[in-house]
Amino acid sequence: MSTPENRWRAPAPAGLRFVQDLVNTSAGPDPDPLQEVAGARLWLREALGAWSAATGQPAPGIELDDTDLAPLRDHRGRLQSALRVQPGPTAASVTLTSHETSARVLLTTTPDGRVRYEPFESGWRAVRGLAAAETLLAQAGGTWPRLKVCAYPACGACFYDRSPNRTRVWHDTRTCGNLANLRASRARKRS
Repeated sequence: MSTPENRWRAPAPAGLRFVQDLVNTSAGPDPDPLQEVAGARLWLREALGAWSAATGQPAPGIELDDTDLAPLRDHRGRLQSALRVQPGPTAASVTLTSHETSARVLLTTTPDGRVRYEPFESGWRAVRGLAAAETLLAQAGGTWPRLKVCAYPACGACFYDRSPNRTRVWHDTRTCGNLANLRASRARKRS
């Protein structure tokens, strides 16, 4: 069982972890791995390994090159925008809207009757395809609204909201939540 301190860091369930990993490439103090090919390839290898372990499917062989980095960062930004929550009564409602025209995924049936899915394209489009498949599965399974980006603008951490009522807005209440609440309190006192 996770402790209260690291509960926000726990990965999202099943393949939704891949979407969380993609969004979190720009969160935190570490350099953005999607700025250079070597970093992007390392991140992708680790993320696909974690995805494979979480889903029980073999990791697809996706290769990235220099031309993939900008579109991949753009896609990550779209996901961040869709997942960013705002404090208030509508915080539990998260909807993904994408300007992408398509994300192609190959579906195959295994001899035991399971459906296997893998990206049908290459490069950043393969990453987008896998993220889109996981988003669709999470929406169908009801877990998608629990994946959120911290409401504190300077943070950007993507977390999986495990609270019973799905109302968390900060990845960590003690850091980002306290900062936001302190600023709001000071603003109220000034006015």
